[in-house]
Amino acid sequence: MPSTTATIALAFAFATTVLCDYLGPTYPAPTDLATNGSHVSAAWRNLSSTLDGYIADPSANLTSPAGLKNVTFSVGMFSINDPSAAALQFHHTSAEISNSTSGLRKVDGDSIYRVASITKLITTLAGMLNLKTSDWDRPITEFVPTLAAYAAAHPAADDRTGTVDWSKVTLAALASQIAGTPRDVSPYDPSDYLLLDPTGALAASFGLPPVDPSDPVAVPPCLISLLEGNTSCPSDQFAIGAEARPPLFLPWTSPAYTDYGFMLLGAAIANITSRSFHDVYRESIFEPLGMRSTYSNIPDPSQYGRYVIPGNVSTAGLTPEGAPEVTIPSGGILSTTNDLAKLGTAILNSTLLNADQTRQWMKPVSHTAMFEYSVGKPWEIYRYTHPRSGLVTDLYTKLGDSGYYSGYLVLIPDYDAGFSIIMASSLPQRTALVSLLADIVTEAVLPGLTSQAEAEASENFVGTYTSQDDNLNSTLTLAILPTGKPGLVMTQFISNGTDVLQSGAIDTGPVRLLHSITDRPNGRIAFRATHTATPSGGLFSRGLNANYDWLAGDSPTYGGIGLGLFVFDVDSNGNATAVSPEAWRVKLVKS
Repeated sequence: MPSTTATIALAFAFATTVLCDYLGPTYPAPTDLATNGSHVSAAWRNLSSTLDGYIADPSANLTSPAGLKNVTFSVGMFSINDPSAAALQFHHTSAEISNSTSGLRKVDGDSIYRVASITKLITTLAGMLNLKTSDWDRPITEFVPTLAAYAAAHPAADDRTGTVDWSKVTLAALASQIAGTPRDVSPYDPSDYLLLDPTGALAASFGLPPVDPSDPVAVPPCLISLLEGNTSCPSDQFAIGAEARPPLFLPWTSPAYTDYGFMLLGAAIANITSRSFHDVYRESIFEPLGMRSTYSNIPDPSQYGRYVIPGNVSTAGLTPEGAPEVTIPSGGILSTTNDLAKLGTAILNSTLLNADQTRQWMKPVSHTAMFEYSVGKPWEIYRYTHPRSGLVTDLYTKLGDSGYYSGYLVLIPDYDAGFSIIMASSLPQRTALVSLLADIVTEAVLPGLTSQAEAEASENFVGTYTSQDDNLNSTLTLAILPTGKPGLVMTQFISNGTDVLQSGAIDTGPVRLLHSITDRPNGRIAFRATHTATPSGGLFSRGLNANYDWLAGDSPTYGGIGLGLFVFDVDSNGNATAVSPEAWRVKLVKS
């Protein structure tokens, strides 16, 4: 058994791989992603070459990168600062699609896939655009009468382990997947052994008893309707299938993925707005953003030539057999690479929401048990650690996987950019392959974005800034050190003849400036000095020492202004023309 000292040493070694700067971008987001000279464009060319190599690999291993040749997929970039980034796309058409008897035979940026649970993100956005802030704290019982009646007749206080406290399940809890409700409800529960084998033989082999056909939990109304050939299932009737199910957790305890919760959320949005969610999607999102190839209703068979359909329509799950309206807010939307780019840029650019709402929305609600994975509303937030610098970048994502379709929408706020992946295949390995592809794209795109942001910062900010007052000996020189930590490094700072760096006024060691606030309309970009991290010791000691930026904020100050605040004047191209070390009450002009 390792000693306590050895254990702490291992923890320390792990912790030092993370650079504990302020959370957020080191430099302003890059504005050139698509020209031949961009690091992002170069990274995309390398990615395309890599994917071509995997597709050409004759290996029969279906879960290795070579397995990508057997699935149809589309990958596309987007950026709010460079619209031409949306042209960075890669498409592969597998033999299954090229030989299909229904649907299109070659995919491109306008090919329509089912995006499955990426729908949950669109449902949440639709709710944010149409509901009052106070609506999110209202319980679902206010919108689904059957749940209200059940909650009144069965107080959760009488049986907390066996009864969901529906009166405490708010819309915000449902959207954040932390309501503690069941994941899925029959007949749309792919894990239920009753549905997997209606003969009961499989259940019997596990020692499970026959179900009571009069039990509404085991055989809910929607399942009976489906067995009778009726594919409609009103929201109230669907809710009955879960009202008596035991809770997974108490509300706001632990996040857990849910389809059922978004079906309830969709019902609530329709109830509050007095419109169908089809109308809400179309009027609030699809039409304003020009998403002309995105739909929430069942496609007309005459239009199947625009759709990616592995096998036939029914088995592919393009229009799931027996799936009624109530399931659409969870996973029923169909879209394209080009339309997902419009959605991604609109979210990042606060086109539909205001910027304050967007920043608040794109934050975690809860952690999971995985260090690198948190949950938002309904974001799945992956924390990427850059191998060279230890810098942490948060990826705000949503996975979709249903029927024969999988995909990701990935937003990277630190770079005002993102990418989408949509995939179709009848192979069961599809789910593993879409995650593998997301890893491959991330490992190519993020270093490219980082290098481009650094290159543009070097071009725009690096240099010497000098006072225009001949009687004032004040100079600031900034550089980017290719082998050092990221950021604008002060190599010289003289203020009225005083060597500020030698004085230790700001910090000891190399003083780095990190991006803080961009105000392009007013031609100003703020940077903040980061504090030197001295990681050591155990969990709490590292929190005090290594993560010092979050504790220190803008201290120390002089006359109410942080010594670490440096505000640049920039021209319309983003080039710095001057810098104001604000606490020194002076403006220095770039040479």
